[in-house]
Amino acid sequence: MKTALSYNTKEKNQVIIITNDLEQLIKKSRIKNGTLFAYSLHTTLSLMIQEASEPNLCQDFIKQLKKIVDDDGRKYQHTCAKHPSGTCEEDKANGPSHVRQLITNQNLIIDIKNGKLNLGQWQDVALLELDGPRQGREIVIKIIKD
Repeated sequence: MKTALSYNTKEKNQVIIITNDLEQLIKKSRIKNGTLFAYSLHTTLSLMIQEASEPNLCQDFIKQLKKIVDDDGRKYQHTCAKHPSGTCEEDKANGPSHVRQLITNQNLIIDIKNGKLNLGQWQDVALLELDGPRQGREIVIKIIKD
């Protein structure tokens, strides 16, 4: 089974838990044991397995990423207007968002056991928006049977 999920984000940096959405896809696939592959179709949207239901921890993730990668887009060579596609309507300096995505996960591989994601007690699967707000953020999901 292969499909895409789409999400709208509301903030510059945001964590959105998608565990239940993935569980619904597994249920729909009727696969009891197998593997779920997920990947982001965006260069400023990451995927993570983490204790994402704890909002303070999610804010800690974002704060630390901002410490690691300077938030001042003017310090980066990349700006939207320099993109070869020429489709950008504004000169958005989102170099930091691209670098943050590079040091986080763009894809995940998760075991499926007894028709559910084989996650630890506190683990959730979540999107990490790095350059929002955005409409139609897509991730591709592929579920295969063992």
